[in-house]
Amino acid sequence: MKNLLIALILLSFTPLTTQAQETTEKNTDSLYYNALDLYKGKEYGESLKLTNRALEIAPEYHDIRILQIRNYWALNQPDQADQDLNLLLKEAPHYVDTKPLALQRIGKYNAKKGALQFIAELENIYTNDTSLKIQKAQLLLSLRRRKEAREIALKTIEDSEISGADRYVLQIILNRTVSNEVAVNYQLNNFSDVYEREPWHTISADFQHNINRTAIIGRVNYTDRAYDQGTLYELEAYPVFNDRMYGFVNAGVSDGTLFPNYRGSASFFYNFAQIFEAEIGGRLLGFSDSSFFTGILGLTAYQGSFYLNARTFLGPERLNQLVQNYQFNIRYYFGNADNFFFGRLGSGISPDERVIYTSVQNNPGLEAYYFNVGINKSLGVHHIIQLGGGYLFEDVNTETKGNQLLANIMYRYRF
Repeated sequence: MKNLLIALILLSFTPLTTQAQETTEKNTDSLYYNALDLYKGKEYGESLKLTNRALEIAPEYHDIRILQIRNYWALNQPDQADQDLNLLLKEAPHYVDTKPLALQRIGKYNAKKGALQFIAELENIYTNDTSLKIQKAQLLLSLRRRKEAREIALKTIEDSEISGADRYVLQIILNRTVSNEVAVNYQLNNFSDVYEREPWHTISADFQHNINRTAIIGRVNYTDRAYDQGTLYELEAYPVFNDRMYGFVNAGVSDGTLFPNYRGSASFFYNFAQIFEAEIGGRLLGFSDSSFFTGILGLTAYQGSFYLNARTFLGPERLNQLVQNYQFNIRYYFGNADNFFFGRLGSGISPDERVIYTSVQNNPGLEAYYFNVGINKSLGVHHIIQLGGGYLFEDVNTETKGNQLLANIMYRYRF
């Protein structure tokens, strides 16, 4: 009888308890959505009042605490925001929105050294996290601690499981961690018998200097075609406007014998949807009696360890024929951004093929197809070597077809 009485008493309180819990949940949900509406309407102070009240009722309601942090940020009260963020990192570090919020906090530190300290604390929570490593490398780079930034980027990019978007960002970091580069490239063009000509030999030497986020390159190209020699002098730059946009500009002059009298190039690149990069640009070549313009469109995708690129060069119009080049480029990265296999398939010849483009000006209607493959390999921190080879099939004239064996070797030193 006594036990029955206790059971009846407990049952009588259960609906009340359940009702109280439901009321509390409804109240906090209502407070949260009202506070969210006020936040969206930029009424941050009023929104903060509601998040404070809601957290008194339900201190473990993480979405409300996250909204409260955003209110504090909007009201420029970082100390109060940090108190809530630290609590969130302690109590719910793996809640879906906690880490993104912490990564966002890194960019809000006025002192970059303070941001590095905050990253160090996050590394204890999110071990081996790629996004955190990228943030750290970017901060070190902004502090001009290039060697440390490069070490992190090199180690991170070796992970074959990282996304194409992360690989793209890491490649940009690696490019910015080098101050100077010198390179020498040798190219051989060997012709089939129908050409009745000796092999061509071309040597290029360039020096690259990076100023903050812009790479500036000076280059000399010398070609020996047995019957004549020629030299092309070039200056080019890759200005970086922000994390999504960069450009390419080039200017070159020669004596006009085997290369154009002058050449000018420009392209604009834009990264979008994280893994894609679009290109639009043009090339202008000037000869003794005329000049020719070529338009360029390109699209690149960074997918895992692959770089996939399609480009088209349209123009100029010569002898009532529109000169066209279509090409597909592929790279497979292994290890880091300096280690990759590459390949290219193309129809037509683009103005970027400085050595073999001459024939296009004289015979714009003739067809050409080519492919090349190779490897780019780093040897330690400073040394890079590239080996490549390919084949070109083309119309020598309207009745004769020929082919060329293409080969090149390049050595690059970074310091």
